[in-house]
Amino acid sequence: MNAIFYFSGTGNSRYAAQTLARLTGDALYDMTQASDTVRGALRYDRIGWVFPVHAWGLPRWVRRFIQSLPEGFAAPEAYVYGVMTCGDDIGLADRELRSVLQTKGMALRAVFSVQMPNTYVCLPGFDVDSEAVAGHKLDASRLTLDAIAADILSARRGVSRVTPGRMPWMKSCVLRPLFNRFFVTDRYFHAQPSCNGCHACSAHCPVRNIRHRPDGRPEWLGHCTGCLACYHTCPQHAVRFGHTTRHKGQYTCPTDGQPRRSDRKNETADRNVPTADRKNGQCARHLPDHTQSIIHKP
Repeated sequence: MNAIFYFSGTGNSRYAAQTLARLTGDALYDMTQASDTVRGALRYDRIGWVFPVHAWGLPRWVRRFIQSLPEGFAAPEAYVYGVMTCGDDIGLADRELRSVLQTKGMALRAVFSVQMPNTYVCLPGFDVDSEAVAGHKLDASRLTLDAIAADILSARRGVSRVTPGRMPWMKSCVLRPLFNRFFVTDRYFHAQPSCNGCHACSAHCPVRNIRHRPDGRPEWLGHCTGCLACYHTCPQHAVRFGHTTRHKGQYTCPTDGQPRRSDRKNETADRNVPTADRKNGQCARHLPDHTQSIIHKP
């Protein structure tokens, strides 16, 4: 049995996983919804792990998911590979993945990184990519994913095509622990008065970390994984992280691979339109996040 397990907040890794599943014919599972599948699974002969790099390492959810796997999840000689999406580089995230997999008896046979549009906006100096840069990354990602799929189908071992970037040890071993301690938190998230209670933020949160007060405004529950789905999918741009995201852009991976820019003026005018009637990226509460495709800056 062959499978790809993915975790995604704003859609980059879902896009990569869906592309690889289409090219390889492997089954595709969202890690946040795969617990029943995992418990009743047969031994997998080929397993792919697809996820975004968070602060030059694994997202908390991915690490916990792998650590929760039952014994015998993978066949002894299973072809296990990792595909990590990133805005720029991964640091030593590949080494962390290899180490975590070893605790469950899995040997990482191949590992890849894929540059995708940036999504991190919570610190000064960080913002989404311009439309041109995002489009270039998406175009390049298609060729990269085609090459990765070819390696997977031929079961190439010992492959490591990743972009660690400059000073990867400093990023993953020094900056990452500090970043996780102080910035992977939901204590700074809040909703602006423009929030209309559409529930888009909670609908798109992959770890179910948001509930709503009687007035419809969101509350964060303390187990945030830092994916920023709530921020990027808010049609009102009402979700803020402290004061640093006030003038930052939003992005979700488009299903058609073509980034589009929405007009903030039109978006403001659209606030009086019923949620279910919004179009062009204005998400209704019942829509899954793969239907969204927005890049905009205020």
